[in-house]
Amino acid sequence: MPDSDTETLYLEDIEEHTIHCGEVEVTADEIVEFAEQFDPLPIHTDPEAAAESRYDGLIASGYHTLSLSVRLLVDAVRSRRAVVAGLGIDDVRWHAPVRPGDTITVETTILETRPSESDPSNGIVHERITARKRDGTEVLTLENHELVERRDTETDDETVDSSPDAER
Repeated sequence: MPDSDTETLYLEDIEEHTIHCGEVEVTADEIVEFAEQFDPLPIHTDPEAAAESRYDGLIASGYHTLSLSVRLLVDAVRSRRAVVAGLGIDDVRWHAPVRPGDTITVETTILETRPSESDPSNGIVHERITARKRDGTEVLTLENHELVERRDTETDDETVDSSPDAER
């Protein structure tokens, strides 16, 4: 693992463990502002209509919760990684609503790291991301896969598959 908090992390530096990524408080104004632009349902934009809904009040869009979680992840870990690209997100689940005044905490658990089969100069990080309210209630879970550069690009006679169907 690199010594400095600013040193780039390559695939070989990423260990299987859980990383706490921080927390963020969600305000009513932020909920409405995000929703008006990206998810304009009354349960996210209109406090009076939301009060009459099954949620009994304003709730954040799930996409807002996801976006806030990604920001915390980038600030805490991804900005240091030698990320090439995102490969996909699986099993996104919203478990409980986020309301004005809630503080959500985010953590990521590295489940696996492995060299890419199609490009040995890169590798794949598979992680589980969880967002919770301060009381421990899960509000969001997902699994993420991202392509990260490898420090050691020696291929030892490995063949690179550049076909369109090759895993990246």
